Amino acid sequence: MIFFLTFLVTGLLVNLVQLLVYLLLVTVLGNRRLFRRFNYYCIYIIYGQLLFLVDWWSKADITIYNKSKSIGQENALVIMNHHYELDWLYTWMAADRWKILGNSRVYVKKAIQYVPIIGWAWCFSDTLFLARDWSQDQKVLDKVLDDLQDYSSPVVILLFPEGTRYTKDKYLASRDFAEKNGKPLLKHHLVPRTKGFTYTMSRIDKEKITAIYDLTLGCETETAPNLTNALMGRKTKAHMVVKRIDIKDVPEGDKEAAKWLSDLMVEKDETLDHFHRTGKFNVDVPGEVVPPRPWTLLLSIFTNTAMIVMLLTVMMKVGTMSILIGGPIMVLASLGIKYFVNLTKASKSSSYGSEKKKE
Repeated sequence: MIFFLTFLVTGLLVNLVQLLVYLLLVTVLGNRRLFRRFNYYCIYIIYGQLLFLVDWWSKADITIYNKSKSIGQENALVIMNHHYELDWLYTWMAADRWKILGNSRVYVKKAIQYVPIIGWAWCFSDTLFLARDWSQDQKVLDKVLDDLQDYSSPVVILLFPEGTRYTKDKYLASRDFAEKNGKPLLKHHLVPRTKGFTYTMSRIDKEKITAIYDLTLGCETETAPNLTNALMGRKTKAHMVVKRIDIKDVPEGDKEAAKWLSDLMVEKDETLDHFHRTGKFNVDVPGEVVPPRPWTLLLSIFTNTAMIVMLLTVMMKVGTMSILIGGPIMVLASLGIKYFVNLTKASKSSSYGSEKKKE
């Protein structure tokens, strides 16, 4: 309860600070790059409190299979499967270990920009909000991709090629589409939606964004990888294969790039199939369980201690009135927990991927 109350208060304060600093640095002074450097830490404060849930509270493990030494040191597009309720947190865990968490960006549905704290923070952070209406999305991609390539420090941009989180119903619809249209039949993935990827590739300066990182995530199922288990302190285990691809290896042209992505998804499907059958990835690099950095722990200790001190101070000064004040606040925090858990459920994900019309 205290955790969510702290997250609510500090998150809204961060949003307010982002707004004020944006008005000063960008609107008044026109210094967008300075704002981006400042905003890195605003984003980290928000992400870090959520990472505490998996890094320290539930002590989740992420085993990373990676031979690249460049990740976190170059601008990159990241491609990943979207199958688990906690896959976004596992991605943040990896990004924090690569020291790039505050500059991690993502393609997301436009409605999320109206969600307090995370959605509002993303509004100041060059996030690719997509309405799934090409007349609008093309303009967003044009502007935001140009902005992201102007960063002075490394940035990674996460794209889920499947377009939505995997569910059984969406998979059956996707498989039906693949059979009717001569697409590869995937066992564990939806047919990739290629339009956003091919347009992104056409807008990228390959001297500025130099790599694609293909992430394949598999989770052990002894403890389901969902937010409820994380909140209950139950340990989950994830495995992530990292493959670096030189962005110049992606062929030019929409059809060629679309075919390249389709072939990559076939490879990912085979990799994930081996994991589901054997419980491990068949890759030529050993996995490493990378321990968490201490900053998320220190951040949560500081913010939650400050919140407890503030609550105790209010109770001592206000007395019995604190019950009348604290009651609605606790109810609000409880509703926040329920809403947040609900938001991450696979059953609540977009129905977009289950449509039969594919790009």
